[in-house]
Amino acid sequence: MENSWFCFKSREVLVGETSFGGGNPVRIQSMTNTPTCDVKATVEQCKRIFDAGAELVRMTARNIAEAKNLSDIRLQLSSSGYKKPLAADIHFNPEIAVEAARRVEKIRINPGNFVDLFPKKLQYSESEYQQELNEIKETVLPLIQVCRQYGTAVRIGINGGSLNRRVIDRYGNTTQGMVESALEFIQLFHDEHFHNLVISIKASDVKTMIHANRLLAQRSIELGFDYPIHLGVTEAGEGEDGRMKSAAGIGSLLMDGIGDTIRVSLTEIPENEIPVAKEIIETASQNQTDKKTTEKFFALANPFEHYLNNTETNSQIKPIVNTATVFQSSNININFLRKQYLTHPNEELLLQWNPGDCTISTFSMVAGSILADGCGNAININASTGTSKHYDHAIDLLQVTNRRISKASFTSCPSCGRTTYDIENVLRQVKETFAHLKGVHFAVMGCIVNGPGEMAGAKYGILGSKPNHVDIWVNGKPFLKNIHQNDVLKELKKIVAENEQSERN
Repeated sequence: MENSWFCFKSREVLVGETSFGGGNPVRIQSMTNTPTCDVKATVEQCKRIFDAGAELVRMTARNIAEAKNLSDIRLQLSSSGYKKPLAADIHFNPEIAVEAARRVEKIRINPGNFVDLFPKKLQYSESEYQQELNEIKETVLPLIQVCRQYGTAVRIGINGGSLNRRVIDRYGNTTQGMVESALEFIQLFHDEHFHNLVISIKASDVKTMIHANRLLAQRSIELGFDYPIHLGVTEAGEGEDGRMKSAAGIGSLLMDGIGDTIRVSLTEIPENEIPVAKEIIETASQNQTDKKTTEKFFALANPFEHYLNNTETNSQIKPIVNTATVFQSSNININFLRKQYLTHPNEELLLQWNPGDCTISTFSMVAGSILADGCGNAININASTGTSKHYDHAIDLLQVTNRRISKASFTSCPSCGRTTYDIENVLRQVKETFAHLKGVHFAVMGCIVNGPGEMAGAKYGILGSKPNHVDIWVNGKPFLKNIHQNDVLKELKKIVAENEQSERN
């Protein structure tokens, strides 16, 4: 059992003066959305995030100038008494990573866009695959040298929306592809005896994120790696949707003992993420899973791929939500529910929720975990007041775990210094206008880095292009370019109306 993924034990990694993993508390982090070239605004936002309780703040470094600005940001924060670590988010350019590694305590690199030896190539021969791996190694070595010299930690950060084409050709855009992409880079650092690593695998889909991180833990154990794991549901959105997605994804893994640091990605001001993260960690600590029950449960329910309980498989009836006014105790306890399923695997599993003794966070984590694992056939809500609100939360949880689709779905990034339009307002308008379109997926994304990949499954997408302007995508392809943010809703309404009319005909 000690070698099971749900018993994953990480080593301790020092980031500045803060220790991650190795039995330390789960660390909370966030990311600025100010331009990194604006030192004053970025410093002030970092202070607000730290004051809210974050233990690390990340910021984008899009070019050498922004990387060099990190020195001023670090200096001003330190002189004001803010000594907690900073991280730089790097995409596309290894030279920027080297520059940033000299100035902050941690850098994040994305294997999906770190080296691209064969631009636009979709199929790779074995020799080409190995050739690109060799090129990655040659590119990583100078970065390792600088990080070793300055004591800089590295996060190897995989994102489901930006997998390398070489990896997709071999493994597909799958959880296996995500994990193997991470392992390639881990192996390179490990071979150079550089162990100051943190690993993350993120996706905007809750089930994909859960399955990928379980597989990462399992493969790490098999290969003898024990680096801390950073958790997050990327592009979670805003409001209750974003909070429920994060609770279901992050919380499910924390309850099973996976995760050393977390970031809740909300399309809101970044300091709003911190209290949500705190609540997820606290709730998870109170709902730790029993190892023997977990082992037996996942002998039935596949922990790494889609699974569906026998009751729904046989009946083809999707989970439902019932409301009542009779007070009953909630059975929203992860160990109780897993044991109940083990005892009666061919019977309906009812999730009893009394909002009076079980918060929305706990409900989203525990019921969300069970639902994401393909179990649970109905949510019974026992409340005398606020029934409509709780009903909506339950319906939303079925949607974010992909068990029952009842409205439009929305993916949106939390924004960062790469975002140059008012993404919060645009997202709010899009959700208010199109929520009624059942099963239609909208994506509101900040920039080109992860935007196209994460909106791949969306029918309609919005992607930042230039200051105050966006591109509108339809079915994964650009449709209208450089639309002013004030006109995006008008243009999107026209596109959606035309498509709806065409589909009706």
